[in-house]
Amino acid sequence: MGTPPLSPWAVLVLTPVLVGLWAPYVVSRKPNFIVILADDVGWGDLGANWAQTKETPHLDQLAAEGTRFVDFHSAASTCSPSRASLLTGRLGVRNGVTHNFAISSLGGLPLNETTLAKVLREAGYSTGAIGKWHLGHHGHHHPNSRGFDYYFGIPYSHDMGCTDSPGYNVPPCPPCPRHSTAARVARKDCYTEVALPLFENVTIVQQPVELGSLARRYAEEAERFIQRASDSGRPFFLYLALAHMHVPLAPPLPPAPGRGVYGASLGEMDALVGRMKEVADSLGKGSTLLWFTGDNGPWAQKCELAGRLGPFVGAWQRQRGNLAAWGAPSPRGHR
Repeated sequence: MGTPPLSPWAVLVLTPVLVGLWAPYVVSRKPNFIVILADDVGWGDLGANWAQTKETPHLDQLAAEGTRFVDFHSAASTCSPSRASLLTGRLGVRNGVTHNFAISSLGGLPLNETTLAKVLREAGYSTGAIGKWHLGHHGHHHPNSRGFDYYFGIPYSHDMGCTDSPGYNVPPCPPCPRHSTAARVARKDCYTEVALPLFENVTIVQQPVELGSLARRYAEEAERFIQRASDSGRPFFLYLALAHMHVPLAPPLPPAPGRGVYGASLGEMDALVGRMKEVADSLGKGSTLLWFTGDNGPWAQKCELAGRLGPFVGAWQRQRGNLAAWGAPSPRGHR
């Protein structure tokens, strides 16, 4: 049985927090919102949390200029449930999403659940989702049917489908097979039968995805979305769900000595966030709040390709998502 229809305003658990942070700066116009959701990032991956981390200067600056939530908890320890909670304001036991959706899943976030994007679009916002969706990819479960005017991204995790190159993973996976089906080798730990698709709205624009350029394309599409919203004069809500720091990792260049694959990927994510901050400062008309967080904790089984726990090394912390989050108004911040 589905859950009862949700009042549109019940979904705005996040909005009072965002508006409350921004209230001293907003006088007459509706604020813009950019929510950046990192995937499998660790508490210790961020220099603002863990001084031994040196790869995140832009995020550290965002934390210093903005408001840092030091006791922030993800709603779940896996991708789909935490994303469903972020966009509905309701835990999985309420919204019906308690496990990850797979390539073969026909369902998704229940259609009687109201998303933050839907509420904001009805309030006159231009709404965009860029990146990983993972809340259903068939029919009305698609982002364009869940309140988003524009969508650019992949329908689920980027390890759920073969790609142009395998990237860095534990255990390693092969790229998409280039020969006949008979030449394919069955691998229980790798998806080889379905090439990972990249969507723009409901159209597949690339298959298999080129992992090495995915972060750049996300940044470019996010910038275009903000530019279009700015030109239209409408406030905007951008939900940017990054591939970082989920495996496979695919830094654009060979990692520099001492940084390793994970450090190089972390630096790439940090640069992307810095670019979004610059775009928000220049195009957000002085009333944009940028909010960064993670969907759950690091995937410990991936060893050196997993996020850093920082001082949290107990079994409880390894099994449950826990990540400090912060938001910063653009162009100026407050503590």
